[in-house]
Amino acid sequence: MDVFDLAKNPDQIGPDYLFHLIFVVLGLGGSGFMLYLIRSGRKGAWFYLLLTVAITAGACWAMLHEIRHAGMVKAQVLSGRFASVEGCLDQFHPGLASSSEADAGVEQWSVAGQRFDYAADEIRLGYHATEPAGGMVHADSWVRVGYVRDDVLARNDIVRLEVTRHACPVAPDFAR
Repeated sequence: MDVFDLAKNPDQIGPDYLFHLIFVVLGLGGSGFMLYLIRSGRKGAWFYLLLTVAITAGACWAMLHEIRHAGMVKAQVLSGRFASVEGCLDQFHPGLASSSEADAGVEQWSVAGQRFDYAADEIRLGYHATEPAGGMVHADSWVRVGYVRDDVLARNDIVRLEVTRHACPVAPDFAR
């Protein structure tokens, strides 16, 4: 049995501050540059200022959401109050080793009516190793999944995963 368990390492639960901060800083820099162009009398710079301010606001919102969500996940993991499902996979679509390939590399599977999807190159908390990149989940796996729902981004973040390989019939592919 293979096990992924953030519950034993709750200090690893946290947002990737640098990833979000890069977009906030780029947005602020772009907004500052647009203000400079407006003061220099460039026509049309107001439109681009509004665009860069909107991008900056979106990046700030995403960063604040990730910080809040990571705090909520950590609290639920520490208290042991996260949802759990188990069984053979209902459906399975393998991801790709690199999301730069065809269908963004998203691996998708469901068990007991709950859908889980992730890509190898995603920056997010929780389990996200795809099958071709050495992931534990395969079409014929039995799984026990502990997860926390993110309703804003409509995803389940996997905080605990137990996998027994070759324990079930092969699940049908989502894509077919």
